[in-house]
Amino acid sequence: MIIEPGTVNTAMYNKGEKEDLSEFKQTEYWEAVQNFQKFIVAEARNNGLSPERLGEAVHVALSTAKPKARYAVVPQRFKNWTLPRLLPVRMLDAAVAKQMGLKKP
Repeated sequence: MIIEPGTVNTAMYNKGEKEDLSEFKQTEYWEAVQNFQKFIVAEARNNGLSPERLGEAVHVALSTAKPKARYAVVPQRFKNWTLPRLLPVRMLDAAVAKQMGLKKP
């Protein structure tokens, strides 16, 4: 059985927001690293699952008589689980790259 959690709103993201990324400042990745940091912190705060919700899913998975092979516990399931599995891989990669600042619009 696999439990695949999406973003969970925990204190870890407060630490990540304060992480010193200056080692990337003089590289071509600086903009992308900053974009990723902002995106992931905002995603956790605004859309992240509560730790309790994840705990409930784990409890269900471990206590059911016939567990599923995979439990995807993600916020906004259609956007974050279903749609990425339906889109062509290159299209999904291009969208993520654009969002992270790796690809100019």
